[in-house]
Amino acid sequence: MNIIELFEYSGIYSENLRGFTPEDVIKVKKQFDIEQSQNPSINRDVADNLILAINENPRELLFISNNRILYNFFSGKNYSRNRFSSDNSVSVSAEAIQLFIKKYLEKDLDSFFDKSLENNKFESIDDLLIVKEYLPQSLIDTLGTKLSDKLDAILDKMSSDTSLRDSFSSISFVQQKSFYDLASHFRSEEMDAKIKAIINKVSSPLVDQRIKHQILNPVMTSMANYKPVDPGFANLLVVNRNMVYAETESVSNSSSGGTSPWTYVVIGIIVLRLILLMARCGRM
Repeated sequence: MNIIELFEYSGIYSENLRGFTPEDVIKVKKQFDIEQSQNPSINRDVADNLILAINENPRELLFISNNRILYNFFSGKNYSRNRFSSDNSVSVSAEAIQLFIKKYLEKDLDSFFDKSLENNKFESIDDLLIVKEYLPQSLIDTLGTKLSDKLDAILDKMSSDTSLRDSFSSISFVQQKSFYDLASHFRSEEMDAKIKAIINKVSSPLVDQRIKHQILNPVMTSMANYKPVDPGFANLLVVNRNMVYAETESVSNSSSGGTSPWTYVVIGIIVLRLILLMARCGRM
């Protein structure tokens, strides 16, 4: 349990909430006793920290209680927009909210990032990053590092299992658009290179043909959601996606003897590999 969950269960919120009273502290203490009687493992620090926030950081607490994304995330609820009135908005700097979250909610946020990455729930992280200006930069940076490490791990698997027969199930998330949406938050030349490496791995002639048939088109369409630093690479991703769409729409025409749109995707991959090879040679 975190302080926002206890805040929710304590019944402090009201439609016109603009501040806190000593009665709210009493509500927190009573609700904590109820929660602890049902779950003795709950740490008393949760109640102490919520009372501390009420007394020392009331504006930050009010801000979070009236921010739909932050409040729903930390409280574990799914309230609609109607629950959060713009009339009750509190003017607090993004930096102040970052410090508040780091002080009271850092462990919850870090644990969420870890579990979501482990379970390939990239969309859940991306949804929260809509309000990333309020999240501690140190945690955002750590998330970027962990995502990069996850990419390194799958590239290692793909290198050691070039056919992808054994590793396919563990790397199948590279077909998810949400994976590339999340990667875009941490776009860099290094991230570009890792995304390019995925293209090379899944399009390799060493990949089992049945697996390639299953994975290549979804990867090409989903990968277009990544926003590269390199404009040329960005254009290639869009071209690849559009060619896959075109092939899907014109399968019957392709089978009649014309050039398959997928041929151009393959050509695009070959061109990309030549560019990468020329770049390596230029550095030698």
